[in-house]
Amino acid sequence: MKYPLKTPKSHFPSPKTSKMFFAGLAAIASLGLSAGAHADGRSPGSLLLYPEFDNREGDVTVLTVTNVDSAEIDVEFMYIGVEGNNGPVNCEEFNRTETLTGMDTLTLLTRYHNPQQERGYAYVFAKEDGAPVVHNGLIGSLLVINGIENFDYSINPVSFEGLGLDNGNGLRDLDGTEYEGAPGEILIPRFFGQGLSFASELILIGLTGGAAFHTTVDFAIYNDNEEMFSAEHTFHCWQKAKLLDISGVFANDFLKMNTNHDNDEILGASNYESGWFSLHGHMANSPTTTISSPAVYAVLVEEANSIGVSDLPFEAGQNFSGALLARSNDGTF
Repeated sequence: MKYPLKTPKSHFPSPKTSKMFFAGLAAIASLGLSAGAHADGRSPGSLLLYPEFDNREGDVTVLTVTNVDSAEIDVEFMYIGVEGNNGPVNCEEFNRTETLTGMDTLTLLTRYHNPQQERGYAYVFAKEDGAPVVHNGLIGSLLVINGIENFDYSINPVSFEGLGLDNGNGLRDLDGTEYEGAPGEILIPRFFGQGLSFASELILIGLTGGAAFHTTVDFAIYNDNEEMFSAEHTFHCWQKAKLLDISGVFANDFLKMNTNHDNDEILGASNYESGWFSLHGHMANSPTTTISSPAVYAVLVEEANSIGVSDLPFEAGQNFSGALLARSNDGTF
């Protein structure tokens, strides 16, 4: 049913250990590991948030949206670009509308579908007669292929259930009224110590305020022995940041030489360090407005020796301040 939406040097592992360790990672990657997101499992929704598209030379992004409902539905694609063909852009929008018949699926290359932008994120929502509707039958997937560095990874979009009651502001509000809320906190169950062969990146998306806002995120970073370290990072709209650009705490050398880490972990590869971290929005600022505790989303992409693995994070709590995507300085339209 549908209705309108109202650092000292560490010891390096032996070649044999490294070979076995990365062979194991390769085996995991070959399974297309991209499951896991919400604690209650992923469900079809009315809005899908795709954390990344990359249309740069040598890269390919394959996006899929599937309608598991028997009713025909229009879907609007909103690409939010931070890099265009002629340089940086200010979270500019590029949109297209496609029609999915009942039980239909559409797979596309984002470079073909969106020739105007090079990098950013996208969201897709159900609509009827030009207006957003509740149609909780959309699922999808995303495959990113980096041809230059020769690795690829897949990831699912974040699904938001449509609820109804459009407030008329023209935004897709993640407020528990139009769509379900965004997570209050993002939980990443594991990262590998950076350096040696690891160069992982964190995708960050600002969900509160909109294109005019810079978002500051607070991190709680834990080593493998319950020691906590804090960090802070500010980004505009969307960013794919190296973990080491966020904090030196993520470095393998720091974790091994400067913390009270567990000497026996990683089990079976103790020369590699690991940990976990959580993050939440601290503040979002535009030239005229400050918003406390903004909603954010984040996805970790693990990269090592031409291997890429990614997964949606776990989530805790809810944040009802998200909206896609305001253009004003006060974040209301």
